[in-house]
Amino acid sequence: MNKFLLSSVFFISFSFMFHNVSLANEKMSQIKIETTIPYLTDLVKQASCYSKSFQIENIISVGSDPHTFHMTPSNRIAIAKADVIISIGSGLEPWISKIQKNKNQTWFTVTENMSLTKLDGGHTHSHDHDHNHDHETKEHNHLEYDPHIWQSPKLTKEALLKISNLLIKLKPDEERYITTCTQNYIHKMEMEIKELKKQIEAIPVEKRVIATNHDALGYFANEFGFKIKSIVGLSDEASPTPAQLKDIIMQIKKENITALFLESTGNMRNIKTVSKETGVKIGGTLYSDSLGTKGSGAETAPEMWKTNVSTILNALKK
Repeated sequence: MNKFLLSSVFFISFSFMFHNVSLANEKMSQIKIETTIPYLTDLVKQASCYSKSFQIENIISVGSDPHTFHMTPSNRIAIAKADVIISIGSGLEPWISKIQKNKNQTWFTVTENMSLTKLDGGHTHSHDHDHNHDHETKEHNHLEYDPHIWQSPKLTKEALLKISNLLIKLKPDEERYITTCTQNYIHKMEMEIKELKKQIEAIPVEKRVIATNHDALGYFANEFGFKIKSIVGLSDEASPTPAQLKDIIMQIKKENITALFLESTGNMRNIKTVSKETGVKIGGTLYSDSLGTKGSGAETAPEMWKTNVSTILNALKK
């Protein structure tokens, strides 16, 4: 074997070894972040422009209903290995209270000190509630505030800024980079929201009334100018009583609602029953409790708002 070939082999071997060592060091220096839902994972990625300084995973998978989630042993292991755990709070993840917190971990609740919509009562989750949180009632397993902040452009901006500040505390040397990423994403969101509202203005206000299965779209309705009737409360798995169902059917007929919508997660039976009883057609499927899977057009919060607005407008124009 000549000297040139030997040198080449040595150089390639050394480069490969150095590359592997660099990757290993990079992985060791990464901050491991576990979020409860994909929405939070996306906000971390957007706030940091997908920085390799952070290794991010979500506990609840894309397309799953957070109201019916049950923690698995593998979830517990992932949480135990994380440096940071980011949750929504406000009663969305009651199972968190059952986790023994490590004092070396950072636990961050996004909705803490947020101005959330107060609910009228009677709203429950499908879980057992044994926790104590700033935005949760302590009795009867009821929720006091609406936790569906991913349906709110305003609250999403607030959540993004909170997460951005958290990332800066974790990686102070990347402050300028993270701040720029965050502000660029906020600007992009604001431009997209402005365009969506312009499209909605083409529909008369009195026609912007729809019905869905449960109360997950309250923020969305308020900020985009829709009025939404829901069949059940915040838990999509809840079943209305015959009297409640009769009342909803009467309201839909009285208010001349022209579009009913299924939701990407949870119970479809209620809406189909109402459609059959009222003759009002189902206008499509909305993303309510979760972002969409890859290729769905609802992989991020702004994409979800855009897809939901498009689905609603297409139904109302018919």
